[in-house]
Amino acid sequence: MTTTLALAARLRALPDDELVAALRARPVRRAGISDFFDLAEALLDPDNLVRAIAPLDRLQLAALIVLGRESDPRSAERLAERLAEHPATAGTDARRAAATLATLSRLLLVHPADGGTDGGAAPYEAVTALLDSGPQRGLPRPDAVLATAPPPVPVATTEDELPAIDRLAAERAFEAVASVSELLAELGREGARELQKGGLALPAAKRLAEALAVESGTVPTILDVADRAGLAAVSDGVWLPTAQAAAWQHATTPDRWRALAAAWLDSLPGDLSTLFAARSRTPWDDGLRAHIAWLYPASAAEAQERIAERVAEAEFLGLTARRLPSGAGTALLESGPAAATEAMVAHFPAEVSKVYLQHDLTVISPGPLAPEVESRLRTMADLESRALASTFRFSAASVDRAVTAGETAASIHEFLAAVSLTGVPQPLDYLIAEAVARHGRVRVRAADDGHALVRSDDAMLLGTIAVDQALSSLRLLRVDDTTLSSRFPRDVVFWALSDARYPVVAENASGAVVTPQRRVIAERSVAESRDPAAELVARLRQEDAADEDTAEQWLARQLDQAVRARQTVIVQVAMPDGRLVDYLLEPTGIGGGRLRGRDRAADIERTLPLSSVKGLRSVD
Repeated sequence: MTTTLALAARLRALPDDELVAALRARPVRRAGISDFFDLAEALLDPDNLVRAIAPLDRLQLAALIVLGRESDPRSAERLAERLAEHPATAGTDARRAAATLATLSRLLLVHPADGGTDGGAAPYEAVTALLDSGPQRGLPRPDAVLATAPPPVPVATTEDELPAIDRLAAERAFEAVASVSELLAELGREGARELQKGGLALPAAKRLAEALAVESGTVPTILDVADRAGLAAVSDGVWLPTAQAAAWQHATTPDRWRALAAAWLDSLPGDLSTLFAARSRTPWDDGLRAHIAWLYPASAAEAQERIAERVAEAEFLGLTARRLPSGAGTALLESGPAAATEAMVAHFPAEVSKVYLQHDLTVISPGPLAPEVESRLRTMADLESRALASTFRFSAASVDRAVTAGETAASIHEFLAAVSLTGVPQPLDYLIAEAVARHGRVRVRAADDGHALVRSDDAMLLGTIAVDQALSSLRLLRVDDTTLSSRFPRDVVFWALSDARYPVVAENASGAVVTPQRRVIAERSVAESRDPAAELVARLRQEDAADEDTAEQWLARQLDQAVRARQTVIVQVAMPDGRLVDYLLEPTGIGGGRLRGRDRAADIERTLPLSSVKGLRSVD
């Protein structure tokens, strides 16, 4: 009989690290918990137990049910024998049963006999009672848990199917790298707002979908992949690239894909990692959803939602194609990222480092551009369309942006001459020369009060800026014929003018040209330093040690709990001759310095002086 009394004694005896780990897995409300009895009652509260039991897999649930039907604690060997009798857990061996017992013990759902699960274990009475009333609490019926056999294992992918799967997977993997790269570029240009309840704000989601040329429903998957790889993070409610994004952007395509695939694998929870590894050569279709629903009978919908997210990411990354594992996906699950990358690269299209420069100011790549060429080209030209052969376009604004970032007419010419298969067309040459000549016609400097001053010797251009509706939020006011003022800081005004495609430069207080840095880097969030579970354990230990009458207080709480629960316990009593005698007693009341109870062994009523009671323990 494993009751609150047994759990309280166990909690008090557990090492701090084990107790903290258990409370992290089984969080409780700390209010009203003043000792280990209160903690035990909180852990055995039905609502808390539902939260602990619902995520268990079928084998763990079945073990709790089978153990609850036994009169004595069961060892792993005996538990395996009982589990093997039921369709849901047929074939369970002692090793799996022992691992299951250890998990349930760590979750404080079963009470180990003889100080450990090797000697057997039994569930706490509250756990068994909850499982017996399962449907009333949203849990499955015990008999259904035991009687439902697993779905059939699907047939493995045939060798004939693999070549087509691998080709399609490689196309998706290559596109995934390009999509994440485009996402980071767009987030660097303008962050995406995250809602407080989670998920992107609708305008940000639409903007990113348009920039990435994907369906809006695909954007969260791409963002999750970038987040898992540490390339994007939320800072002050806005999604931005991280410091690691720059290095990733300049890496080779195989290395970039490897980073994304490795992050996907490393972030898998243990149960999904085991499940995917077991199905590394079989379809991830509706059969997988049926299996996950069977595996987690108390939380099928949540489990299916959890796996659907990972399956979507796998399809996006090319680990699967049409829900069939690719060669790279199989290699990732069985051998790791290096083997997966080797398998995937064999099917990647060849990258090019040369482009065609057209007289209409467009740039056409005859194939996928090498990352180092594309990243440099994008600083001076705008992407028009992305595919295996992408198209870029030069404009006065794009060249002005490059000059703002530090390029010169000479450096632009040198780069284009090196990568062009058609030389530098004359219209593009003129555009570069004109853009460089125009650059700096508008200057932004911080005033003494911190506000911005916009200056230009071109009165017509300054007037255009003053009435530009796209800049109305800057509240620009005329100071004189060559100056406008804004109450916003210099960098805000500079980037607003730059985005509006004006030839603007920023100046410091002495008039030297500087390049403001946009807030494009997000710091990865640091885990909260406070540990509520550790704080609770420390407080209980401190209160326990501070009480001068700890032993007496502990005995009093044990007796009170036994009386309230009408629980049979073993009471150790000191006799007048110094002997210690154990009585199997069901306490019925305490009063007048005496303990009254029914002696179950002798079947008589006993009254014992409390001063003679030296200890009490559960019958378990």
